[in-house]
Amino acid sequence: MEIITRKHWSSLNSCAENGDPEAQWEVGYFHQSGVREKSGNVLAASSLATAMKWYQASAAQGNARAQCALSTILSSGEEIDRDFPLAIDWAKKAAAQGDSSAAFNLATIYRDMGKPKLAYRWYQRAGTMGETDAFLQIGLCHFFGFGTKQDFDSALAAFEHIITCDPATSCQRSKENARYWISVLRLVRGPGTKKTIEQVRSLLEIANADEDHEQANELLNLIGKSRYLTTLSNC
Repeated sequence: MEIITRKHWSSLNSCAENGDPEAQWEVGYFHQSGVREKSGNVLAASSLATAMKWYQASAAQGNARAQCALSTILSSGEEIDRDFPLAIDWAKKAAAQGDSSAAFNLATIYRDMGKPKLAYRWYQRAGTMGETDAFLQIGLCHFFGFGTKQDFDSALAAFEHIITCDPATSCQRSKENARYWISVLRLVRGPGTKKTIEQVRSLLEIANADEDHEQANELLNLIGKSRYLTTLSNC
């Protein structure tokens, strides 16, 4: 639940009621998440129906963030029935205005619809538009040959792009997953030298730094964790 002042909330609602599309989007966002004062007093409980009402009002006026929000809700199937055609329509409108998140969501919609070539094309477009997290999906497409030809070098380049880019442009989970898939890729190509295994182990341990990456942990169990190997060497 988001926290704002009562004065700000009242001002936003006033602007939204007067037809301000940015305020309408923001009011929709707060209704989706729920909003309260710092004291804990609830200003608005979470309500997807109310959020959608404001998103629709804003989106109809061309607000890209509201259009993207509607696309995400309509394609998720959470609390409402999925509507892929309408979700695609809103995502395309937002993407046409340069919203990279909308392009990413459109790619995911096509992926879920079983249209790999369209999914890959839109993940690429999202990446070009600045959606760094899209490079994880681009890498996976190349890794498995999903929507494009299988190309391990291109997969590696996409995964490395995520971990070498500005940290503020991608989420921590994407970085962890990128390190995990680089490790998988190196192991698939052949364990190689002891140095390669050490590099793989380092990537996996960074990915699993919070002990919350199950797949990375499984690979570490396979090749051995640093602390376990250190214990053995001291025996």
